[in-house]
Amino acid sequence: MTNEQIEQLKRSEALPDDCVIDDRLAAGLLGMSVWTLRRNNPAPPVRLSARKRGRRLGNIRRLIRGEPTAAA
Repeated sequence: MTNEQIEQLKRSEALPDDCVIDDRLAAGLLGMSVWTLRRNNPAPPVRLSARKRGRRLGNIRRLIRGEPTAAA
């Protein structure tokens, strides 16, 4: 992980649950690669642009706590 990615992980603690984070940060929080995140799809994706997807931070936090989220 780069220093920038580590800083993003630390700053994510202050963000609200409704915040949408990109897949790279979501994968880092969950401890998996972006490809694994997209293949397993543990939290429903949110389309940010034609080529970029993200995930609701609240869903990622629920997964970390072990609570189920809505399947995509």
